[in-house]
Amino acid sequence: MNDHEVMTALGSARPVDDETLSAVADRHALQALREGITMTDRHAPPTVETPRRGRRLGGRGLTAGTLGLVLVGGGVAVAASTWDRGPLLDGISCATALEVRDGEVTLVGSVSGPSRTGDDVVDCAALRSDAGMPPLADPEALTIGGARYVVARAGVPAAVRASSDPAAGKVDRAALVSLDAALADWVDGPQGGCFTGVEAERYARGALGRAGLPQWMVRVVASGSAGPCAGVEVGADGHSVEVTPGARERIEHGSGTVDETVLDAAEGLRRAVAGRCLGVREAEAVARGVVGSTGRVVAVADESLACADVDLVVGGAMEVTVRGPATP
Repeated sequence: MNDHEVMTALGSARPVDDETLSAVADRHALQALREGITMTDRHAPPTVETPRRGRRLGGRGLTAGTLGLVLVGGGVAVAASTWDRGPLLDGISCATALEVRDGEVTLVGSVSGPSRTGDDVVDCAALRSDAGMPPLADPEALTIGGARYVVARAGVPAAVRASSDPAAGKVDRAALVSLDAALADWVDGPQGGCFTGVEAERYARGALGRAGLPQWMVRVVASGSAGPCAGVEVGADGHSVEVTPGARERIEHGSGTVDETVLDAAEGLRRAVAGRCLGVREAEAVARGVVGSTGRVVAVADESLACADVDLVVGGAMEVTVRGPATP
């Protein structure tokens, strides 16, 4: 689905003026449509489906969430179909059993949700725990038809295992998830801030370096908008970052484009970590103290960082990822 089609879908789902749509539905926010979790119920666990009829094979299309929701003032949700942009935001489905029949995947005892660390087995364990489901016995990570699954080994037919994509395991998912969180960050990243084109380029290169992807290109592309804030997103090729100067308006309190809870959390995290060099566990405790029960917090050990880095990503629910060393 291209940008025009997505904007059309949003417009038909709920009457919203063009200015609001432009502010809310920038490309990176549209990537977050995949998550399928609304801000209106912040305590809801990931969706559990037993059994679940999944995507048909053959090309990327549906991810773990079939519908996504974008936040518009007060947490009102606008539904739109999923939109595949690059490799970064595909969700994971975690099930006790899986079968493929007539080109369609069916799951039993499944829960779906976003990548948090890039390790599918670890992420599925967390998703099932959040949903109050028991852990999978001998979990096995599979990629079938471009979609990612973690399934109890006894629940995977031998023919399905043999047809899964072995190349998918070679992709550094942790690096991609780290980059995605940085580009979608509301704390000190381009979503919550208002970067000039030059600032956005500098931020993009820093994000690529921290993610361990220095070989990726950063490209500046023209924008048809005239807002003061640059857009930053993964390029359509999935191996570059595009900076679009003047892509959108500044998002502030009272603008009515994003739930105020998101802005409050971003400001709280910004104040809590500003000028401090924290270890990952200390930063995790700080983040939990700020977001409380309104968001999910996950900590990822990363000894390559001198100090913990905190990213707030919004895809309906608030996801806070803390990466950093054990001791700063």
